[in-house]
Parts: sequence; structure tokens; C-alpha cells
Amino acid sequence: MVLRGDICTLRSVESKDIDTILLWENDPAVASFSAPHEPYSRYDIEQFVRTQQQGFFINGQLRLMIEVKGLVVGAIDLFDYNGWQAEVGVLIYNEQHRNKGYASAALQIVTDHADEMQIRRLKAVVDTENLPSRTLFERCGFVKTDNFTYICNMKRIIAPSILSADFGNLERDIRMLDESRAEWVHVDVMDGVFVPNISFGFPVLKPVRQATKKIVDTHLMICNPIRYVKRFVEAGSDYVTFHYEATDDIDGCIDAIHAAGAKAGISIKPATDVRIIEKWLAKLDLVLIMSVEPGFGGQSFIPSSLEKVRTLREMIDTCGADCLIEIDGGISEKNAGEIFTAGADVLVAGSSVFGAEDQKQAIVKMLEAK
Repeated sequence: MVLRGDICTLRSVESKDIDTILLWENDPAVASFSAPHEPYSRYDIEQFVRTQQQGFFINGQLRLMIEVKGLVVGAIDLFDYNGWQAEVGVLIYNEQHRNKGYASAALQIVTDHADEMQIRRLKAVVDTENLPSRTLFERCGFVKTDNFTYICNMKRIIAPSILSADFGNLERDIRMLDESRAEWVHVDVMDGVFVPNISFGFPVLKPVRQATKKIVDTHLMICNPIRYVKRFVEAGSDYVTFHYEATDDIDGCIDAIHAAGAKAGISIKPATDVRIIEKWLAKLDLVLIMSVEPGFGGQSFIPSSLEKVRTLREMIDTCGADCLIEIDGGISEKNAGEIFTAGADVLVAGSSVFGAEDQKQAIVKMLEAK
């Protein structure tokens, strides 16, 4: 694997000797994840790189050598790399190469190529007294979550809910979303039974599908959802999410959605313990946490939802499930950064997008919120 940036190039190497691949130098200006080794000379490092094969993984670790004008000046290591998240360490080998921006440039290359490497989340453990390391990670979009941990979610997705759109100008609003940085269009389907309101169904979903190239994310707030999941997929849904509280046949709903050719999600109400869905995580593509009571727009965010997101993130990371976390209700630029940092991948936003004076900019502000 070769990744290129303006300042430096990253090249992956492999070694069967885990002690060899850990060329740690006792450098107080970088984050470290193991006991330091004796410093290697530049010649040793270059010889090591020159003799290794490229583009492989070893013991859950991917090493990316930092090359500047043909010289190997350091490395970035991704530990426990599993296609979802990785702990990251940055090393600059020789004193003469430090404080030149190479570490920052290399880390930025990793974040820029996250999709290519199938990484959605990076974690760094940094000594609180280590100002250079803290500054390095903060400049590259990492957010401090506790005394030692910095987290960077590679993928942030905004899914505007058309429940808050102007129904008299729905095509116009969908076209706006298509031109925006929102990647998903969220469709709330309500039956007046599971929730007290009624929204829309197949006749609206079909023209929405025709009007947009974005991912159509359909949230079913209906009783006995298995009756309709196939039809919602046929109408154009890429994701179909049903409620845990709305059916006694969780496996049947998931299997029906997959069989119809879509990705399957499950949603839980604010009063439902997130741990109750743990046994289905391996089968799911998405979990939607409701941060308001479902059925009404414009409600305030329930603060305890953040702890649900953190708990769910830990559950997914522990079992290694390939599952996105989505959250819906009371989302705006004021709390988007905190929610992304807690571990959410997808934020559903309704009135904060469609009620904004500049709707496209409202989406950008949520994506870039700290």
C-alpha cells in the first residue's frame, strides 16, 4: 500500500518478527504504545524497508513508513487494525527530521485515506503532559475523550430527515440535499399506531428515490414491520430500519431486509436499554438510537442518549461487528461534535437543516462541529 501527500509518502511494510517491526525510539515528542527499543540508524531503517514486502498486515498491525524525498524519516503504526478502528502511533526517527511537520502530514494522509484503508475510527493514547503529541493529534481532528485518549471518527454522515422538508416543494428540497455534503436522505415512515402520527409511504418514497443519488435511509416506525420491509426495499430504500419494540421476530425482520437486497437496521426508543440488542449486532448493518420520543419533530435532545452511544460503541468494538451507529432527535451544530465524539457515525437532522436560512451550510457546520 502506498499513500501519497504533498509533503511525504507512506509505504506499508511487513515483518514476521514483531520485535523487528516495532522500531520504537524513546522520543518524548511522539505517542508510544510499547516499551522503547534502542534507536535504529537511518541506514538500518532504510535497509529494513528495502527488504520487506509491501501492503501486508502482521499480527493486527499495519506499519506505514514515512518517506520524504526518498529518505525514511519515521513511521505510523496502526495497531489492532480490523477494518473499523485502529490505535495509532506516530514516530519520527531522527532528531534532524523533527519539528518539520512530517508527523502531522503523515497523520493527515491516514485520515484522508481512511475509506481506502477501511478505517472509520482512530484512537491515540497520549500522555497529558506531552504537549507536542497533544497538539499533533488535535491538529488532525482528534478529540480528547478522557485524560489519555484522543479519538478521531473518520466517517461523519449527516442524514437530513425529509419529515421536516417543505412537502409543497419536496423535489426542490431533495435536489438541495443532492447538492449538499449530506450523504444520506432519511425517510421517516409512521403508521399512526406504533407512534401517534402518520407520515408517508411508498407513493412518496418512490419519487424520492428517483430524485436523489444519495443513500436512502428508511426508518419504519410501524407495527409488525416484516409485512412491508420487502416493499420498502423495492421502492428504493438502501437501509431499512425497524423498531425493536415493534416486533417479536427480530431475526425474521433482519433476514427479510437482507433477502430483499438492502442493509438492515434496528432502532430503540429512549426508554429501551441498548444492551438488549447486543446478540443481534453481528447481523445488523446499523443501530438507530432515538434521542427523542419517536413520532414528532422538533423535540429536544435527551442527554442520556450520549451514554447509550458510548455503550453501543464499546459493544460493537468488542464484538467486531460491522455496524454503524445512527442517532435521531434534537441534533444540531451545537451538539453534533459531542455526539460524533461519543461514537456515532450517522446523525439524523430535521428542523436544524430544513429550518436553517442556509441549509447546505447547516449540514457543513454539523459535519465540522468540534
